[in-house]
Amino acid sequence: MKFKWPVLFWMIFSLLTLSTCLTFLLFDKNVGAFVGKLGSYWFAFLLTALVVFGLTGVFYRIASKLMPLSDQNETLITLGALLFILLFIGYGFWQGQAIKTAHYQVNIDKRAKSDKKNLRAVLISDVHLGYINDEKKFEKIVTKINALHPDIVLISGDLFDGNYEALQEPQKIIKELNRLNANYGTYLCWGNHDAGETFKKMKALVAKTDITLLEDEIAIVEDTFLIAGRKDSRPIGSQDGKRQSIEKQLKAAREDLPVIILDHQPSTINEYGGNVDLIVSGHTHQGQVFPFNLVTNAYFTVDYGYYRKENVAPQVVVSSGVGVWGPPMRVGTQSEIVAIDIKLK
Repeated sequence: MKFKWPVLFWMIFSLLTLSTCLTFLLFDKNVGAFVGKLGSYWFAFLLTALVVFGLTGVFYRIASKLMPLSDQNETLITLGALLFILLFIGYGFWQGQAIKTAHYQVNIDKRAKSDKKNLRAVLISDVHLGYINDEKKFEKIVTKINALHPDIVLISGDLFDGNYEALQEPQKIIKELNRLNANYGTYLCWGNHDAGETFKKMKALVAKTDITLLEDEIAIVEDTFLIAGRKDSRPIGSQDGKRQSIEKQLKAAREDLPVIILDHQPSTINEYGGNVDLIVSGHTHQGQVFPFNLVTNAYFTVDYGYYRKENVAPQVVVSSGVGVWGPPMRVGTQSEIVAIDIKLK
């Protein structure tokens, strides 16, 4: 006799699946923190189970043709697959909440008017504020950033998870954004998830903070460096107008200052010339869950880390992101805060 799942299992399974459907189908509504979290975690389980049980089924069919398998063997194979799923997602959930600090040193052959020769930029991307990456997790992120004593904080897109309504306590998010402590302030560009039906609410929240939002705009920061922030190149929904070129702005800007570009997707790095010194991006999550890191590595010129083409083009730093998207787990990658120590001439 074949393995049969108990009726209670199917009842629980149905309720959990309902929470996932509510979370993802009502993507511009607030289904509540409990349902949102439950639905997200169950989505990860379903996705993993679909792959593992699919591969197990293939293995079982091949094995049954090579040798006779009893019902007991089928039960053991099924329970073994279930154990693997639980271990895999358990590790993935734990790894998805852990945050490391990555360090890079970037040399720029320009001199700031203020004669400042060292600048520490702290970069985060892909926060994906919502049900999983909530105000409590963001509080921990801000504390870690401040502990690095940044001169400037850079947020390279996807601050939100596409649905402003998923924020349970927006005022706490505002408080935490204002708690970021950097000598030259915090600068933000939009990512592809910072868009859609609730975009105006996202923008209104940012307007209540001390953050400088750059939408295809350039700012000169205290005669020390020039920073430009871009709208996303392929937003999921509206971002109050299309992405505009900043080429004229860059040409008109002071060429003697270091130029830093905030651009969410690293697929756009070839848009910039030698007048740009550093591009910081995110978006890829470095694949987030193995083996998708192999896909992002093949698709993007640089999907993670430091990159410079032929030692002459702009230097690029791509973060794997400090949050998670979709299944709230990481396997083979890590969430991170990036400290970039910039050495000027």
